[in-house]
Amino acid sequence: MDEEAKFNHSKRIQQKENHIKKQTKIAKEYGIKVDEPHKFAKHHVMNCGNPNCVMCANPRKVFKDKTIKEKSFEQTQKWQQE
Repeated sequence: MDEEAKFNHSKRIQQKENHIKKQTKIAKEYGIKVDEPHKFAKHHVMNCGNPNCVMCANPRKVFKDKTIKEKSFEQTQKWQQE
């Protein structure tokens, strides 16, 4: 392996470790028990994974409201029409 590949590999590992540390810190602040800290590598602490949860669900499905992206898209469409 050349030096650039080694550097990129170590950078990816460091980013993943930093993400896990941040998520475990958030979990401890909210009093969530952390048995396996590595499960936060691809899973956020505050996301319960329940699609019917008010905090985790899509606002379009729960409140019949438009998402932030859809609202911003409509605003840009209005700018272009003027």
